[in-house]
Amino acid sequence: MKTISCLFCLLLLCTCSTKKSYAPADHLSLKEQDEFVAQVIRYISDLPKGVSNEQKFSKEHDAHYLEQQSLHRLDAYYPASDGTIYFMVSRRAPSITDKRVAIAGKLKWNKPGENMAEFEEVFRTWKMKPEVLQQRATYLFELMVKGEDLTRYQINNTSEEWIEFPDGRVFYDKAVRQWKAR
Repeated sequence: MKTISCLFCLLLLCTCSTKKSYAPADHLSLKEQDEFVAQVIRYISDLPKGVSNEQKFSKEHDAHYLEQQSLHRLDAYYPASDGTIYFMVSRRAPSITDKRVAIAGKLKWNKPGENMAEFEEVFRTWKMKPEVLQQRATYLFELMVKGEDLTRYQINNTSEEWIEFPDGRVFYDKAVRQWKAR
């Protein structure tokens, strides 16, 4: 009887764990994951050739962003209790060998699925082998969700390749929602 009670308590403790899940599938269906990437793709992907930041929302560029969306995958997602959505998306990076780059950020909706009240791209990693990227980017994502300082992982503060942007010269301008040089 004592063994059964101990097993029951252990099972109860495991199910009541406060460990946060960052797996997109734990928060969104496959369709919702795809819709989420579609909602952020114009902020995190390359602009069409010859198009300014102000023109990127024009419907004439929908085909470009649909193609960009197909190249990106939602790797981490966490809806915080204050309404902040933390996310991390990755895409294959140009390289002779298989490498990926991760883009992590956070946003808040005015109304869910409509328009964003806030959007910030918090970091972009260097291109890395997928297994290295998965380990490093997940670690950085967890630090970001906890609100910890990531500056020690920026290239101007370490000899290892973790965060490419921001660095000492490039920063994310939340007002215009794009990277800028100082």
